[in-house]
Amino acid sequence: MTALGVLPEVAEKCLNHTEESRAKRTYQRHSYDAEKREAWRLLGERLELLSRGDDNVVTLKRRSNSAESLTA
Repeated sequence: MTALGVLPEVAEKCLNHTEESRAKRTYQRHSYDAEKREAWRLLGERLELLSRGDDNVVTLKRRSNSAESLTA
């Protein structure tokens, strides 16, 4: 999500992660509801773009590294 411009705090809230800092959990109570809705909208648009299957999206294949193929 952060690659889409979503703030890390908002992405963490979207993923329902718990803040490690007890002080932050106690005092920072903003729900980020509007920001989370926007983050999910942005992610939905990106997934829609990627899953459309039109010619504007190219799936890149990872080339195997010669060192990887020697150890495999």
